[in-house]
Amino acid sequence: MVQCVAAGHSIVALANLRPHTKDELDSYMYQTVGHQGVELYAEAIGVPLFRQTTQGVAVLQEQVYTPTAEDEVEDLYHLLKKVKDEVDIDAVAVGAILSDYQRIRVENVCSRLGLVALAYLWRRDQGELLQEMIDCQIDAIVIKVAALGLDPAKHLGMTLVELQPHIIKMVIDKFETVIHSNDAIAPVGYLNFKKLHLVSKEHVPVTSSMAERIRRIPAKTWQDLLSDLTQESGDGKLTDHDEDSLEETVPPPPEFNSPLKCVGFIEGPLPDCPTSKRNRAGWCWLGGIIGGGECCAEATRQALRKLNTMIMNQGLSLLELVAVTLYVGDMSQYAAVNTEYLKLFRWNNPPVRICVETVLPHETPVMMEALACKVLAQDEMQSCDRHTMHVQGVSHWAPANIGPYSQAIRIGDIIYVAGQIALVPGTMQMIEGGVKKQCRLTLKHIGRIVKAMDPNTQLRDVVQGICYVTHPSYIPEARHEWEKETNNAIVDYVVVSGLPRGALIEWHIWAHRHNNRFEYEETGCCINGYRVSIRRRWNYENNVSAVVCYVSTGTSTSTSAMTEEGKEPLSPHHMTDEDLSEVLCYTLSKLLRKVPPTTVCNLRVFFQVGKGIVPHRIQNVLNKAEGFNIIHTIVPVVHLHNPHTFLSLCGVRHD
Repeated sequence: MVQCVAAGHSIVALANLRPHTKDELDSYMYQTVGHQGVELYAEAIGVPLFRQTTQGVAVLQEQVYTPTAEDEVEDLYHLLKKVKDEVDIDAVAVGAILSDYQRIRVENVCSRLGLVALAYLWRRDQGELLQEMIDCQIDAIVIKVAALGLDPAKHLGMTLVELQPHIIKMVIDKFETVIHSNDAIAPVGYLNFKKLHLVSKEHVPVTSSMAERIRRIPAKTWQDLLSDLTQESGDGKLTDHDEDSLEETVPPPPEFNSPLKCVGFIEGPLPDCPTSKRNRAGWCWLGGIIGGGECCAEATRQALRKLNTMIMNQGLSLLELVAVTLYVGDMSQYAAVNTEYLKLFRWNNPPVRICVETVLPHETPVMMEALACKVLAQDEMQSCDRHTMHVQGVSHWAPANIGPYSQAIRIGDIIYVAGQIALVPGTMQMIEGGVKKQCRLTLKHIGRIVKAMDPNTQLRDVVQGICYVTHPSYIPEARHEWEKETNNAIVDYVVVSGLPRGALIEWHIWAHRHNNRFEYEETGCCINGYRVSIRRRWNYENNVSAVVCYVSTGTSTSTSAMTEEGKEPLSPHHMTDEDLSEVLCYTLSKLLRKVPPTTVCNLRVFFQVGKGIVPHRIQNVLNKAEGFNIIHTIVPVVHLHNPHTFLSLCGVRHD
């Protein structure tokens, strides 16, 4: 409640589920011990109290919850519905810290009632949180113990902190100790309140509002929790091992400073050649899905119909989707696109999603690619379980995903994370302070999400990423911030025309739980004067591999590098189909090293518009690549990672 008031909310009602006959229900969802004192909380705060009985029966005990008759969660639904019918409320505050089981069920109820779940304690550091409670002089008494190391005979009734968000405080006049389970290792016991009363607090003006009283105590706000964004973090080391990585953050050339002046026009529509393939491990890539129409909504419907048909043709369902990437021509139409998207993705744990605006032709304003996975029967012995993180409650942890997409999905050891922008979790507003601050906050989000998927996994376990920015001058700063945090991943930096919520930067990454078992190499070659540079990562087993390939006109792929003195750079206009084919074959030779060339792989091909490399030429080269199983998506962009790079390829395979 302190955190809610500190965040600017007003507490207008309390709701409580109480046991029907006994004090302790052993409920999966609720703690009912101490229910005798709940009425005094409402009296102390001066707000109405709504109560309802519960039998505390968990009919559906699966991780994912769907409305189930007679389940204790439905008691919460009916209670909150009654509150909503009688009081003007728009959010529900919950105290969950680590329990996904409880969080998922509260969010399910809130979603059904059109309410927002406020979970400001979610995934807070428990030691820090306890200290904050003490600093805020919250007086809490232990009334139940059920954990290793806690003994009812010793610890029941002990004071933790002093409670101060209310005008008056509660005093327990009489209680009894009940031993619920006399287990030798972790006994369970609780206090049963027999008599309580309220007394006035000293030195607290009666006229002070709750918000005024909260301001007098050191309750941490989102500003406090994000104060480290203005400090240096990481070891500050640059990490790539070639001369290109030792670049200085220098201003880009004048002609590189304005993306709008550099945007060309795509010659003709994008090729409408959707492809999909499924490999022996159950991974299925779907690419090149184009949506046409007079508006983004119509184009989105068309693209989603294609996606649905393609995935059914692969013997899969939409439920097996892991990730969807949306490219739209006009981000101002995001709401219309989202409305159509929501019609198809209505289940509890939808795929992760990435959405960027780029320079698409008017007749095809939406483009899409996707990844799905269904473990085949012969692979059932492998560790390929599916775990989804879809946090919809507003917290200080990471941005809530109230929309139809999850924060992350893990299949076995591979973790895919939704596109992350610099939203302040507690307010869901874009942070102010420029690209550096946005980049730091976004990377903080990624680190927390990845760790939530596996406590032994962190930001340094990212294998491959794409950093989307809206201006070329943001790339050196983004790269610098990334390299302060990790030296492991291979990253492509891409300039697009817009990002959700007006963000300056968006990160799209995937990670591996055993990233320390990955190798790294940098290779390159010259093809008729064009420089081709590849960064590759692969695990020891060689069943996971990723590459990022840059094709440039200069002698360096560095962000700040220029051409050799006295030499004019080659023009992309002069690159032949044979040159493009050689680039493709060289890239695939690295991605498919030591595996059959028919191994299924995915390529995301970014090309800078206005440089003469039209999408149909790229498509023709890909069509002629015989002997390969390539799923590809050809994406027009404003700029690539330096002034001389006009083509980049991001490849991946999971065998």
